[in-house]
Amino acid sequence: MFIEISPEVYLIEPPNGGKFPHCFCIYIDGEQKILIDTSCGAENLLALQKKGVDIIINTHFHEDHIFNNHHFPTASVWAHKLDAAAIRSLDVFMDCYGDIFDAQNLWREFLDDIKLKPSPVHRELAGGETLDLGPWQLKVVHTPGHTPGHIGLWEEKYGVLVSADIDLSGFGPWYGHLCSNISDFLTSIELCRQMKPRTMISAHKGLIEQDIDRKLLAYRDVILTKEEQVLDFLKEPKNFSQLVSRQIFYGQRIKLDELYKWFEKMAIYQHLIRLESLGLVNHSGDTYYRI
Repeated sequence: MFIEISPEVYLIEPPNGGKFPHCFCIYIDGEQKILIDTSCGAENLLALQKKGVDIIINTHFHEDHIFNNHHFPTASVWAHKLDAAAIRSLDVFMDCYGDIFDAQNLWREFLDDIKLKPSPVHRELAGGETLDLGPWQLKVVHTPGHTPGHIGLWEEKYGVLVSADIDLSGFGPWYGHLCSNISDFLTSIELCRQMKPRTMISAHKGLIEQDIDRKLLAYRDVILTKEEQVLDFLKEPKNFSQLVSRQIFYGQRIKLDELYKWFEKMAIYQHLIRLESLGLVNHSGDTYYRI
């Protein structure tokens, strides 16, 4: 479904309310046809192929944002320079997820299962540059944390921030792979707050127009709450397996398959990296303790 949100600019509503492996996308139907992210579902994909796409802007390298790039072989693909290599190469993609905790075969099975294809990136973007896209002038806002090259896109005239996977979901920020950085994520959330958008377009929640600052604070606080839970659990020294078994990231009510068990490990690992950098936690071998 295409929903006009300003002249010649459309929000593309994906199946399942934008849950993985889909995301809300944006189509700019001006002199040049622009598509922001591509995993919008089969029916929308057919409509886009009929309309035509000249430029694809990927907000980051994740599969649920680049999945349909290859269906537009003549389009010029743009992405931030820090995520471009992972879009171009599945080997780099797997390296970004992380070849630790015996993950290599897991990633190959995952990529085979979803049939993800690499995509060229023709233009590498940098934070601060402005893209003249006809009806919208979009400033590239570098918002790392979720991935190193994650970007938002800011339309100052309308006060619209395309925030991608700073998505204000109830689950909260996702940082379950090696290339994530929790401190960067917190900084990026604060940057979104400082911009004071009138409207946010979340990759997995769609159009958000009410209580944006409160929702950004609640989203940030999910990280801080999990961080406090890790610290609380470390009142007594724990080894890494004990920390992971607490299932702080996904919550204890969810039964995790092998892939999500690995994400849980990586998210806890990211918390420990941050807490050590803050001087709150240290470790000896596989055992972690509060300082």
